[in-house]
Amino acid sequence: MRNKKMSFKNLLTKLFLTSTLLSSAVFAAGPTAAQIEQFKRLPASQQQALAQSMGVDLNALKMQSSSMQQQVEETVTPVVAREPELQVIESIDGEVTELKAFGYDVFANAPSTFTPNLDVAVPESYVVGPGDNVSVQIFGKENLDYQLPVTREGQVVIPNLGPFSVVGLTYAEMKQFLGAKIQQRILGVNVVVSIASLRSMRVFVLGDAYKPGPYIINSLSSVTHALFAAGGISDIGSLRNIQVKRAGKLIQSFDLYDLLIKGDSSNDILLQAGDVVFVASVGHRVSVDGEVRRAGIYEISNKETFSDVIKMAGGLLPSAFPKATRVERYSENNLRSVKNVNLANKAELASVVKNGDAIHVLKTSDLFDQSIEVIGAVTRPGTYQWVQGQTINDIFPDFNAYLLAEADLNYSLIVREIDRARNIEVLQFNLSNAIHNPESVDNIEIQARDKIIIFANTEMDLSLNQKGDKIDAGLLAQLKGKSVEQLGDDKGSKQLIIEKLKENARFRLLAPVIQKLKLQGASGKPMQLIEVDGQVKYPGVYPLAKNSKVSYLIAAAGGITESAYLARAEVTRNTVDSEKAGKISINVNLKDALANNLEADIALQSKDRLNVHQIPSWTENHVVNLKGEFVFPGKYTIRRGETLDDVIKKAGGFTEYAFPQGGVFTRTKLKLLEIHNLKKLASDLRMEIASKSLTEGSNIAYAEAQSLLSDLTKVEPVGRLVINLPKLVNDDNYDVLLENGDTLYVPSTKNSINVIGQVHVATSHMFDVNISIDDYILKSGGVKQRAETDDIYVIAANGDIKIIESSNWFSSNTDEGLQPGDTIVVPLDSDYTNNLTLWTTATQILYNTAVAFAAINGI
Repeated sequence: MRNKKMSFKNLLTKLFLTSTLLSSAVFAAGPTAAQIEQFKRLPASQQQALAQSMGVDLNALKMQSSSMQQQVEETVTPVVAREPELQVIESIDGEVTELKAFGYDVFANAPSTFTPNLDVAVPESYVVGPGDNVSVQIFGKENLDYQLPVTREGQVVIPNLGPFSVVGLTYAEMKQFLGAKIQQRILGVNVVVSIASLRSMRVFVLGDAYKPGPYIINSLSSVTHALFAAGGISDIGSLRNIQVKRAGKLIQSFDLYDLLIKGDSSNDILLQAGDVVFVASVGHRVSVDGEVRRAGIYEISNKETFSDVIKMAGGLLPSAFPKATRVERYSENNLRSVKNVNLANKAELASVVKNGDAIHVLKTSDLFDQSIEVIGAVTRPGTYQWVQGQTINDIFPDFNAYLLAEADLNYSLIVREIDRARNIEVLQFNLSNAIHNPESVDNIEIQARDKIIIFANTEMDLSLNQKGDKIDAGLLAQLKGKSVEQLGDDKGSKQLIIEKLKENARFRLLAPVIQKLKLQGASGKPMQLIEVDGQVKYPGVYPLAKNSKVSYLIAAAGGITESAYLARAEVTRNTVDSEKAGKISINVNLKDALANNLEADIALQSKDRLNVHQIPSWTENHVVNLKGEFVFPGKYTIRRGETLDDVIKKAGGFTEYAFPQGGVFTRTKLKLLEIHNLKKLASDLRMEIASKSLTEGSNIAYAEAQSLLSDLTKVEPVGRLVINLPKLVNDDNYDVLLENGDTLYVPSTKNSINVIGQVHVATSHMFDVNISIDDYILKSGGVKQRAETDDIYVIAANGDIKIIESSNWFSSNTDEGLQPGDTIVVPLDSDYTNNLTLWTTATQILYNTAVAFAAINGI
């Protein structure tokens, strides 16, 4: 074993010494990088022995190795990755699009450093030159392994065999040549020859490269390798005109588009030492956006066509509309112009593009062809394929799988286009008949582009075009039966219509259909709309369906209510003759019409109005509420014409603790009226405050006024009707007819006097017949500085306002003076408000409301 180790050591030593001595130039300059690489592969003991035998300082040799490694590293050029620059393209219609130039992003993900790759497979056509390292392995009679450099003279020196000239040979030729020569010299061996490492070479990347300059790359590098080494191409560099120059002559022009678009790398030639890769400045450009697969800015040659540019952009999307492609072009006068190009036409597709062209490929229509649309109370609304001969029964084979539970089975519509102007007609059908009886007239045959609307009988989710109390004016006008101009700014009507829309989605689905039918109306072409009112579930305006009858309109309105009078309904119809327009009324037996009596079920015409009357003397269950000190308080159903006294008797009258003088009677209609009046008063007062504040020398108490306005907007009206309850019970000629929602509050006996307003402490006091109004005010701390002592008044327990004469303030109470349950009000002096005319009214409303609430809450 020791002999084998020594022979291996002697072999390496001999190899190192021989290769060093045979190259005097290399010896003079010291060991080459390849020799040092061989030396580094030896064990440490062999390195020490070899260095001593050659008289070489081992530490100096290691330092030389590090220095050479550093020199190699210095040839590596750092490359900074970058993002391609976005360019803003503004079209002639003002639309702004951000596009990036095609191809430059290939270099956006370049490595931070470019190091020559030495592990690539060497092609057979590779030409061997100085600097390459050749691996020679000999097997058989002798086993030898050499890594030999190609010297500057172009020779490979094989130990014991001598030098062999290999420069200029291809890799394949070198393998064959060296193998034959070695087998001639050493009999009975096999030889494997390969390239151990490639030589490095210096090339120049110049012009509009991202980082122009000299670069060290390996001998198998091509044009693209050099470009990557330089970080790619700058934003003003050309991707289509990259030139390779050798010894001052143009060797090859490289179009990077061939590689990026077609995958053709045939012109990406291998470089040689000293080659110059020159990147010319960018040439003509066009931009492409819209319905293409790869929108961007493209560089063009002199004779490229629209077809070529569309191919560069990856082709058209299926959604493109090529027949009306818009091209924005600069004219000879440097003015922008627009040209329409039909990209579906071969001749126009073959026309040449010009520098600066902006090509906008437009999108096709969103409309569907050979399809139908289903909306409303269905499980899967949307667009579906149309098939010739398809009927309603084919669309909805059964109820459960296709319809929602709330679907109206009696009223559905088909909206159909009847001409190229997209005018429509409406067909009405009974969905239940269409499904259960396919032979019925309701099972209508569907045509392409039909829209089927299935309505609901219950409330559905709404998506209205509204914000606050604002909704579409046309929709409002349609539902209100007025023109948009007539409707104006009727906020009350708008609010009611919004509530109506929230109750049922039927009008939301109908709105676009009705709008379209209105637009179709013209002279000689009456609007195909009809109206129903009265005792139907959904009164309003409806489309006049083809062959529509009274029974059709009743079905559209959701059917009649239980209060409908079936013996007679009225159809009001417009008539027009040569001289004037008029109206006629047609009586209809609604019972017979709904029973499919052909004579009674008359056909309807444009703008007919059906009024379904109510059964005479029909009343719904109207309820009033008695609260407080009644023997049997609670809710009572009233008959038409019944009075408050009648209901009090039903409740058993008052208890012994009742205080009828303080009864509070409220009514829903009065509450709504008070809400309206409060809003108007607040608006008027706000305007008056603003007007006073602009007056020169105004001393208006702004904070006080704003506080009052805030209180007015927050107050909740009671809707009180002032009545004398004791008189109502005892006087047959004094009574109140009741309405639905009326409420009577009767508090328990009160023995107190309330003091509110501009007093120091607003409070209540026990009633004392010997105490005057002034005494009660003094008991409340007296009046404030802002009090108006001349206008003090009293709110009686029943809501009456009592103005007490000044002479009576200091007298004892009489029947005309204070009574238990009364409230003394000390108002604010108007001088502190610059004599605002509405101030007294506003404060009086606030005080009266407060007293009414106090009476109600005290029950």
